[in-house]
Amino acid sequence: MTDRSGLKYVFTGGGSGGHVNPALAIADGIRDQHPGVRIEYIGVRGKIEADLVPKRGYPIHLVHARGLPSARQVIPLIAFALATGLGVLQCLWHLLRIRPDIVVATGGYASGPVLIALSMLRFLKLSSAYNFIFEPNVIPGLVNRLAGRIADRIGISFIETSRYFSAEKVVHVGYPVRQEIGSVSREDARIALNVPVDATVVFAFGGSQGARSINRAIVDVLPVLLKRKKLYVFHSIGIQNGPGYNADQDTETRLKSYGLSEEDLKRYHRMSYAHEIHSLYAASDIIIGRAGAGTITEICAGGRPSILVPLPNVAGDHQVLNARALEASGAAIVLYEEVLIEGKQVVGSVNSQRLVDIILSLADTPEQREAMGEQARQVFDHNGLDRIMEQLENTSCNGADYTPLGTSAFETLETVSGLSPFQLLKRVESADEALMEALGTDYLTYKTDGYLTNQNWTIRNVGVKLVGLLKYTGKIPLLISMLQDRTPVSRLRQIFGGDYQQVGFIRRNIIRTMIQLDQYTPEIRTALRASFKDPYFEVRSTAAQAVAELSQQIGTDEELVSDLLKLMEDRSFEVVTAAITALGKISDASFIQHARRFYLHSNWKIREAIIKALADLVIRGVATDYDLLRTEMKDLLVTCVDFKPTFPIKKALNELAVLIEPQHRQE
Repeated sequence: MTDRSGLKYVFTGGGSGGHVNPALAIADGIRDQHPGVRIEYIGVRGKIEADLVPKRGYPIHLVHARGLPSARQVIPLIAFALATGLGVLQCLWHLLRIRPDIVVATGGYASGPVLIALSMLRFLKLSSAYNFIFEPNVIPGLVNRLAGRIADRIGISFIETSRYFSAEKVVHVGYPVRQEIGSVSREDARIALNVPVDATVVFAFGGSQGARSINRAIVDVLPVLLKRKKLYVFHSIGIQNGPGYNADQDTETRLKSYGLSEEDLKRYHRMSYAHEIHSLYAASDIIIGRAGAGTITEICAGGRPSILVPLPNVAGDHQVLNARALEASGAAIVLYEEVLIEGKQVVGSVNSQRLVDIILSLADTPEQREAMGEQARQVFDHNGLDRIMEQLENTSCNGADYTPLGTSAFETLETVSGLSPFQLLKRVESADEALMEALGTDYLTYKTDGYLTNQNWTIRNVGVKLVGLLKYTGKIPLLISMLQDRTPVSRLRQIFGGDYQQVGFIRRNIIRTMIQLDQYTPEIRTALRASFKDPYFEVRSTAAQAVAELSQQIGTDEELVSDLLKLMEDRSFEVVTAAITALGKISDASFIQHARRFYLHSNWKIREAIIKALADLVIRGVATDYDLLRTEMKDLLVTCVDFKPTFPIKKALNELAVLIEPQHRQE
């Protein structure tokens, strides 16, 4: 091993534990092998690295940086530019002062100013520092993608990530695990945590920032879990305390609503951040968490069974890939998030009943937990840190072609996760049985939930269609809420014909989906009645079609009949024909008097709809005056301008005549 004790390292990366923890793991590895090296850290003010890095004994320099906002947000873009510019100036000062030999970046916007400053210094020949980038995710972040152009070497956790960088720079290294993970025995960890040896311990966390869906689900299941006197719950809620979600306040309020006793709460331990996470891993019987590369690698390093809740809507579905790979190996159970309406806000949610059922099942089957833990140990890649150290020890090496962990378990899902929402929709529409079997209902409903909450309305529209195709009836309340959402769009979009955030196409397709689901409830009835007044004509016509399609469940409904009679005055002939068709399905014979004024209507499709509606009245047995009907038929104008050889309006009239005549002869 080369003596590198005189080298100076600068580490950067942060904003979340997923970026800071691998940096600390690498730094610790270097310090252990070469105690004389100088290691300093550059991070962002107010982020988690400001707390974690000094506790590991490394000096940290905090600079300004911000995440890149949406291109449409002018003020945040200006703030981003100013913060980044200031951060670059600060980093130029630190890099010139430290003069590092090696710069290691692990991603997150904390890396941005450092890497920009380094590229400037290298261009000006003021620095010759070797730059190593570690990318922990399947889909690299924007900073690492851009920085890959100046990096000397790029270490990746997933072989699939290689396509985002120059092939000659990339080496698959796996994920570096902090040395303390797996270093504590179960017995010592329980002594440190004051937990009985024979207790069942559940440890739940959602990463350094926390996860609202996991936090709420854990609190919701406490009344059941804490009934077991030997069950302990350790819960890291995260440090997320912003205007959208305050983990402390939200968790405390929810906890108080259950009125748990002081005795029970002695076995529930809540914390903002799990600083002693290695002890919690070691003491746990069941771990609940997200499925990022760092989390699953650490869980596997400790050989613990897990319940994984993948973070939805992340690039490349990498958390789903991770979770399903572990589930396929028998090391984990996957529980997907669902989306719910909370007030007017769409939020992610974990099904607490399913969660508590899984927890109790594992708690009651120690042999299953042992088997899952053993499988986790077997799939754990022990060599991630060693491979990175190898790259840093020999900066001229060309990296071995390492085989990615669990590739075989990923193959089917990887292929599909690369499909666009529209491609996936087509595959589902084509009833691709092989695809459906490979993916499973849980994954498809998880994808649907993600699409339903997407900011892009075309992708939300795909989600709406998938609800119908998958018969996903659990999303009916969400669809109703979307259908009734009257949040206006900006004035600019209104100029170009927009009306509401849930555009007309989505509102129309929601009703079509309800028809596919073949469900009718008081809530759906209310939503349909409101849709009769929708500004978009296709929504009005589709709502009327829904009444016709669901007429067997609707039965007699005078208010709906009254609404449909008003729709017969609509300016759109599509709406009028749909209303007439629906009235034929639910009205009584009084409909005839409202229909007469359309007998000579200029639009033959409206006259055809009238004839078919009269036929429906006969079929339903509510129009029994056949002499009257024959008279009505004579008054109808039977002409059309359609080039169909069947002459449709004449055909409809003949069908009505057939319905009347046989019954008339029996009178």
